[in-house]
Amino acid sequence: MTLLIVEDEDIIRKGLIVTLRKLEMDFEHIYEAGDGEEGLRLCREYTPDIIMTDIKMPLMDGLTFIRESQKLLPEGQFIILSGYSDFEYARTALKYGVKDYLLKPSTKNEIKEVLTRVVEQLKEQQSLRLELTERIHTYEKKLDRFQELLLGTILSGRYPAGQIGRYLSHYSIVFPEEYMEVLCIRITSAVSSGEPSIDYKNHFMWIASLFTPYYTVYQADILSVYKCLLINFSRMEPGYSQKIWKKAETEIREYGQKHGLRICLSISRAEVSEEALPDLYQEACMLLHCRLFQPEAVIFDPKCQRAAEPKIPAVPLTMIETLYHYYIGNSQFDLRQNFYSFIHHITHIEDSSPGYVCECLDRLEEFFAVQSAKDGLEPDTAYRIAFSVSESMTVCSSLEDLTDMLYARLLDYWKLKKEGTASAAHMASSPVDQAIAYMEQNYYLDLDLSMISDLISMNSSYFSSLFKKKTGLNLINYLQNVRIEKSKQLLLNSNQKLYEISEAVGIPNVKYFCKLFKDYTGVTPSEFRKHEHSF
Repeated sequence: MTLLIVEDEDIIRKGLIVTLRKLEMDFEHIYEAGDGEEGLRLCREYTPDIIMTDIKMPLMDGLTFIRESQKLLPEGQFIILSGYSDFEYARTALKYGVKDYLLKPSTKNEIKEVLTRVVEQLKEQQSLRLELTERIHTYEKKLDRFQELLLGTILSGRYPAGQIGRYLSHYSIVFPEEYMEVLCIRITSAVSSGEPSIDYKNHFMWIASLFTPYYTVYQADILSVYKCLLINFSRMEPGYSQKIWKKAETEIREYGQKHGLRICLSISRAEVSEEALPDLYQEACMLLHCRLFQPEAVIFDPKCQRAAEPKIPAVPLTMIETLYHYYIGNSQFDLRQNFYSFIHHITHIEDSSPGYVCECLDRLEEFFAVQSAKDGLEPDTAYRIAFSVSESMTVCSSLEDLTDMLYARLLDYWKLKKEGTASAAHMASSPVDQAIAYMEQNYYLDLDLSMISDLISMNSSYFSSLFKKKTGLNLINYLQNVRIEKSKQLLLNSNQKLYEISEAVGIPNVKYFCKLFKDYTGVTPSEFRKHEHSF
């Protein structure tokens, strides 16, 4: 906190400074001025928190000085220095926002009392202002977060067609410019092994900052490996947007090399209708899948995609028929060899693309289902293979990773088929259902996301997103719910002690168990047992 003393009499001004130092008032700096004009100059230069000023001074009187300095320091606290003859004059100064006054001469105690009072008032104002600023900041963060979630929901296609504009309007989200595009971003470590933790948030914010000088940029929160931005812009001169993207590509490449990251970004076509947002997102996702085919590229846009797809290759039906032959056979080696050959063919053929790969695998799934039914192999399920190829492309970092993941899924179905009808029902259930069933039966074990995703042969990141999308909870929170429900049964139907129940449901730390139980139920385990037994 800083103080300015404006007083034309040197002896009074110097005396005040000496007194303040003896009083050990907590001022970081004390400035002094001999008249109002010098005082204004110091106000501009140092912005003091408290100003003590005389009334009668040469060049500029105290009241004029106060009026002018208030324009510079609207939050400044003023104290009038006044003699007895000017007392009434000083009192009128209070209407100018003067907080207090001191009569000359003043005792040490009077000076300390007035200054302490003003300092406390100033601290209270600063505290209130800080609280208000924090509240505004918190509100803005919550509003931004809500907008991210809403836009994420819209982009992922979970709002009815024709209703998107109404929802945006209802929540006061307005795109000021005419055109919209969707950007998908994927950030991974360039290190193949021993991957370090990645500060996704800051990297993502840096990427967003590349476009904020040219576009209105909105973040969208989608449960995906891909991060998502929505950019809103007006008409640009021909070629101008290409210059922006060229510059962004160079900066992203350099940034990635500096931080040991592999950063890829795709941009959808431009549209004017808000209703097109889900389609734009799907297009941007499919474009970003192209990184598997062009590992050195950084930015993918619709023009690149069209240039890469002058024609659509034919689906290799003969290879699909051959693969089915090995699928119904007993040789895992032959199945693997032919599947890898099939994937290599459809990913390396001239003019291959993510869309083409998806189409080929869709045809493979369809052929296997139809042919299995014709062959009488479990007609109820027909061994319906679900590669979820687009989602697999999202989580994989290379074509090799993609091939391995798809083969792992095919092998799971092949093994289940060999086991017979007992496994058919299991095969028909979703990965999330399988995980839930496993947790319901094995809740007492030391389970985590990595273990369960391994059990169902899925990438942990993708499975986590899939699980939350279906249940509304992440896997660990869901598991805790299961454990709490099991503990309720034990509390009601047994005389086991709390630590015994805690261990029985897979939470060995009884203190943590009690805290978790209260967080979920609102009461402690003991209160729950006592209350339920009283009825």
